[in-house]
Amino acid sequence: MPLLREYWAEIAGRYHGRPMTTAEVDEIVRVEPSDDLLMLVATVDAQPVGCLGLNLSIPPFAEVKRMYVTPAARGHAVGQALLAEAERAALRHDAVTMRLNVRDDLVEARGLYAKCGYLEVDPFNDDDFVAHWLAKDLLYTTPVGRGDPRLAGMLAALDRDLRDRYPDEDIGPSPVPPGARFVLACRGQSPVGCVSVQPKGNDFELKRMFVAPQARGTGVALLLLEAAASVVLDAGGRRIVLQTGTRQPEAIRLYEKSGYTRIPNHQDPLSVCFAKDLTGS
Repeated sequence: MPLLREYWAEIAGRYHGRPMTTAEVDEIVRVEPSDDLLMLVATVDAQPVGCLGLNLSIPPFAEVKRMYVTPAARGHAVGQALLAEAERAALRHDAVTMRLNVRDDLVEARGLYAKCGYLEVDPFNDDDFVAHWLAKDLLYTTPVGRGDPRLAGMLAALDRDLRDRYPDEDIGPSPVPPGARFVLACRGQSPVGCVSVQPKGNDFELKRMFVAPQARGTGVALLLLEAAASVVLDAGGRRIVLQTGTRQPEAIRLYEKSGYTRIPNHQDPLSVCFAKDLTGS
């Protein structure tokens, strides 16, 4: 791949402070094969302008290698697009944490990784040529069974949150009807939220929606709502209904922002009910 030769010529040339010869690049390509990597290529007008390799052999990690954007394409978000596609590819291969290492002198690359949410971590290899080890836990949703211990932890946290908001109400574990489906949101290997959808007449009811406090404001809730809608549509449903409370203003804002409209609340002064028709979404 010509892009890989350009990558090695620039990376090695910057390290040595001089242009690399063709023979030197040939030798690097020989001793640093990329055959075991999933290679992604960015194109503009059908012309390759960047590449990225993924090592997917170390679950739950996906390691970024051979990240390169041609000089003419820099400054046009090609690097961000490659990383975003790499993260999607990692999730498709059940890798939930991205990681990479980078030399200290590659300041543009370090700036890109920081901008895309990669954080410094302890060294995970003994590469003498690098000075920074970075990682990013990916956000994703996954269907789970009622007995999943991660889900149990989220539901217990939800009940505690509701008891704090409604101290005069009888808050306890809710019965799980037949047909209930649960979705867990995770960042990396850590659960950060959950939701359930349950058949209710001709509709599905959204229940047990919760995002851990430390994960609020990071897109988890919207991702859970999207996952819930997908579950309902896959089950043949056409509408979601839900009930939240007046002491959960952030939930009310979320549902209104997400296209839910208010419906009668069955005379409960603490309740606010919503519905959303999925056939037009």
